[in-house]
Amino acid sequence: MKYRRYQYGAIGGAALLAAAGIGAAAHQLYPHAALFALGVLVLADAALREHRRHQRLEAERAWARRRHTLYCPHPGPLSPCCLLNKHTKGEAHDARCTRPGQPGPPTDEAFLAAHRGRFERLVIDLPTPDTESLKSTRRDCTR
Repeated sequence: MKYRRYQYGAIGGAALLAAAGIGAAAHQLYPHAALFALGVLVLADAALREHRRHQRLEAERAWARRRHTLYCPHPGPLSPCCLLNKHTKGEAHDARCTRPGQPGPPTDEAFLAAHRGRFERLVIDLPTPDTESLKSTRRDCTR
């Protein structure tokens, strides 16, 4: 919830400006109503940008979780692979790129290193999966 506070603040501000614009228009203060309407558009755009940023972060987190699972070590790239994809025409990407061969979203390396031994001890006890079911699972995890 705290990560969406800018989005909720922009939505609240847009609602207040919309109410003020309606009040100004009701009192025939049309220039003021136009300025309030412009403010509503700016805050609505800010709320949409925050919503898209939050969705992208959630998608990157889910991609990173899939990347570190036993049955899906190479998930397909996100679409678009990074936020710079549209502007770089595939030439230069940032550290958040999810294309194969790129570093991908940042992960907590200290956490992974601390729990690697525990993970390996748990995996040793697991039965070896059937190779045919493993191939079908890898095809499914690229979504």
